[in-house]
Formats: sequence, structure tokens, C-alpha cells
Amino acid sequence: MATVKSISVICSLILIMAIGGFGLYEWITKDVIKVSTIFFLFLGIGFLFNSLTWGDREGKRAGKKDELEKHITLVSSKISYDILLGLMVIVLIVSERVTSINDIRNIPLVMVIGLAFITLPITEFVISKKYR
Repeated sequence: MATVKSISVICSLILIMAIGGFGLYEWITKDVIKVSTIFFLFLGIGFLFNSLTWGDREGKRAGKKDELEKHITLVSSKISYDILLGLMVIVLIVSERVTSINDIRNIPLVMVIGLAFITLPITEFVISKKYR
């Protein structure tokens, strides 16, 4: 397993460096940052941390996790949800350059943030009904 983990980490690092280097090259030479570069860079970072945590690029399947690993996944999911919501609000504030909520003009982003706020509570409600 250690071999698979190190190969997975090395491949993830190579992916991050290649995409990041290409993005940096385009930014310097063409003065442009492409959305695809940002997306795939984040994807590579996600693969890296998945490899560092579980030793495999794809992570462990739900049936193969022990209790500690299930607890880690549950707690990290809730924390990452809260962090993601906070980051979305920060992106909205920075991208709109506003101090009043009524000055925001990017309605689709506000709707996505609103949907993100209600997704977890609604999902927990539906799942709780399934088990009660």
C-alpha cells in the first residue's frame, strides 16, 4: 500500500506542477488565466490530499472503511461544508466589491450560495425521515 500511496502522491504532484506551470506560463505570456486551468489545478490538489489521506487517488470505498475512517469522513464533510459556504460568501463579497447586500448584482451567485445554505439541512431531513 505504501508503494501505491507514494506513486499516487508523486503523480498528483506532477499533475499539479504541470497544470500550474502551464497556467503560470499562459498568465505571464498571454496575460490570461483560463477557467479550465483553475478547475484542473483544484482537481489535482484534491487528488493529492485524497492520496495523502487514504493512500489511493480514489480513496477508500464506504464498505472498506473502519469506524475511525467513517468518523473522519463525517466530521471532515461537515467542516468542509461550512468552510465552503464561508468561502463562497467571501468570493461574492470580493467579486462584487460591495458592502451592502442590496448592492449585489450577481443574482445567480447569490442563488447558488442560498442553495448551498439549504442543501445540508434538507438532505439531513430527508435522510432522517428514511431511518425513522
